Amino acid sequence: MTTININGTPKTTPTSATAVVKPPPHLALQPLPSAATRRSAKPLDIIWTTTKVCPHDCANCAASAIHVARRNREIILTQPNAEAEAIPLNPGQSIFDQALEHRQRQGLELTYQEKLRILDHLVGVPTRLDITGGDALIVTENMALLSQAAARIGRENITLTATGAGLHRVNPAEVAGLISELNFTYDSAALRNPHRPGAYATANLAKAAEFAALGVKTRAECPLSAHNIALDHLTRLYTDLHEAGIDKLLIMRLFPSGRGAATAKDIPTPAQYRAAVAHLRSLEAHLGSPALKLQCAMRFWDAPQNQRENPCDLLRESLGLMADGTLLTSAWALDGQGRPLDDAFVLGNLAKTPITQLLASEKAQRQLARLDENFGNCKIFSFFHSTKASPEDRLFDTADPLLTTAVAAIVPATATAGKDSTDFFLPPQPFGNFGVTQVRPTKPADLVAVA
Repeated sequence: MTTININGTPKTTPTSATAVVKPPPHLALQPLPSAATRRSAKPLDIIWTTTKVCPHDCANCAASAIHVARRNREIILTQPNAEAEAIPLNPGQSIFDQALEHRQRQGLELTYQEKLRILDHLVGVPTRLDITGGDALIVTENMALLSQAAARIGRENITLTATGAGLHRVNPAEVAGLISELNFTYDSAALRNPHRPGAYATANLAKAAEFAALGVKTRAECPLSAHNIALDHLTRLYTDLHEAGIDKLLIMRLFPSGRGAATAKDIPTPAQYRAAVAHLRSLEAHLGSPALKLQCAMRFWDAPQNQRENPCDLLRESLGLMADGTLLTSAWALDGQGRPLDDAFVLGNLAKTPITQLLASEKAQRQLARLDENFGNCKIFSFFHSTKASPEDRLFDTADPLLTTAVAAIVPATATAGKDSTDFFLPPQPFGNFGVTQVRPTKPADLVAVA
């Protein structure tokens, strides 16, 4: 079996399911501070789905947003695995505002006053808010919410994630005065992407360029998939961002969260990830910008020797806030219909309970104490792939397939004859456990880096 040393060179090891690459002594991880200490080191980042209403119907939407469109004299609301809902059209009002009001009457989304209560309940904890959706600015009231959030916790603590459609409805100069950074998805330099509506990414970039010209910090987010990971495409994508003056490019994994569960077959292999990151770094070295960033657990997979702190930020530094006020330990902890993956991820409702109480709960404190049990693993992927019976134990299992140390544990040896081992990292259908054995990399002798 072939694995990869820390320095990126191939190394042949026995085909044991527990074989690992031993790092040189100077790459040993030092003892980490306690979870409680690290929890308070930075402001808590809350990714707030302020509405699920969206004009787009992306196949891999991690938030399982509600697609809203007009059909004759009706407004059609569509979500995965559910019958489309039709409501009467009021010609004098935005279809998106009407859809939001309809969902608020059903108790599925917070009213504006309840959203303000969320801001009240943040008192006592240093917080950064990522205002997102759906499409955060596609509904009118969220512009007022953005203003209130900036006034209460400071624009330096406000990030906006939106699409070109929502940004088209607002004055860029007005929004620029309320946020510290604009985030947007740019995962396709072509007009066609099977995961996105036509021209989705292009429209996002066009609006983001306007904000960049105003001096707003901008970050493009690119979930890598089988459809966009070709190196020539990544060259065009990076060049587009460079020419638009975008500051940062966040490389992300394709999560099996929300509607992404249906596109899990498109998750790249570790070898494909490795080649993509190396290529993008060469472009960064040549062009200078945007600055390349890796998401969470990808940082450990890429350079474990550099990770003084657990790169998975679930609960420690980041939470997800649903449109109905439910507070999750991760914004990615959603199923195909946008519901919590499991109660293990649910801390309570922030519209009803102050964050200080939710974080002081027995569940939150218990999970904070367990965060480093699977140091370096993405806890969402671990949850999906673990074989443990308890949902919470699955969350803290060393089961992230990106950190797999044994291909032989994935497929029978006879199936790999004459094929590159990396071909077998794609998940089977239905999406579920790989049955992979890992060694938890919390001690120097256990530090691993794999292709």
